[in-house]
Amino acid sequence: MITIKQLAEKIGVSSTTVSNVIHGNTQEVSPATIEKVQQVIKESHYVPNMNARNLARNQTRIIGVILCFEKGIGAQALADPFNGELVGSIAAAIEERQFYMMVHITNKEEEAIHLALSWNVDGLIICNMHKDAWGHIETITHKPVVFIDSYFDGKDHLFANIGLDDRSGGYQLTSYLIKHGHRQIAFSSDNLISVDFERFQGYREALHDHGITYQDSWYIPFSADDHEKAPAELLHRRNEFTAAFFASDYYAMLAMNYLQDNGLQIPQELSVVGFDDNILGKNARPALTTMHQDPSQKGAMAVSLLMDMLNGKPPAETNIHLPVHLVERKSVRTIAQDDQ
Repeated sequence: MITIKQLAEKIGVSSTTVSNVIHGNTQEVSPATIEKVQQVIKESHYVPNMNARNLARNQTRIIGVILCFEKGIGAQALADPFNGELVGSIAAAIEERQFYMMVHITNKEEEAIHLALSWNVDGLIICNMHKDAWGHIETITHKPVVFIDSYFDGKDHLFANIGLDDRSGGYQLTSYLIKHGHRQIAFSSDNLISVDFERFQGYREALHDHGITYQDSWYIPFSADDHEKAPAELLHRRNEFTAAFFASDYYAMLAMNYLQDNGLQIPQELSVVGFDDNILGKNARPALTTMHQDPSQKGAMAVSLLMDMLNGKPPAETNIHLPVHLVERKSVRTIAQDDQ
């Protein structure tokens, strides 16, 4: 591999001049020399030594991304279009700024803390961390951190969280179902923490405000290991519910496929709503009524905030809740009270 010294000898300039052009320090280099150096670099297929360059700047130009999912379902988690789009938008925004990305999937607080301390990265983006765990990251790490969908109060903290108005979204979807005559509404998610908990709380509040008493049996866990478990329970209890609220479009689509494959008509026998408004919901049949959010916006905003923090600019707002809106499609039917 050709060196800077060899490039300089080939061009007939000093090594310092070549190094300045490579690193963008061209204030005292003539345009003709810049063009000549760049041409020889291209012809010689020269690749700068990034490690040496970043060491000199006390930077690695690497951003660590920790995804707080169950390790065993990591591949499945990324199969969810929401998660895939989020990670893709983070990767694109990092690449655009000529940084690099390291990704790790874990649901263990100790492992996330270990990674935050041991990774030689300039900053961290942490997705979907439980609200009781993020504080430990803040306490012990000295790296800039931006959280995504990791709920906390946002007061007196150096870090930022980019979330969603999940509780309002859950409230709006449940109110929509009630407006269409539904009073026995199941709720299904793979856990009741973080975003799912907020959506569940919105669901509970809407039931209460419309005079409907929630029953614990209305919560049906969606197993990440067995995607047929929750839909099978809904099928078995088909006479108990007129509607089901799934905490993601991904789970709603899996449930709809199972239920329809086993003879349950949607929405004639069961209305279904999801949350995300991704490609699965749009292409489901019937098309899914859902709550829209923009994961690409979350990812791009997280990288932008982190870059500001790396440049010494603290976030003006530490707890950001992006808006949601209802998308009405074909998966909900209106029922009369005497039909229930």
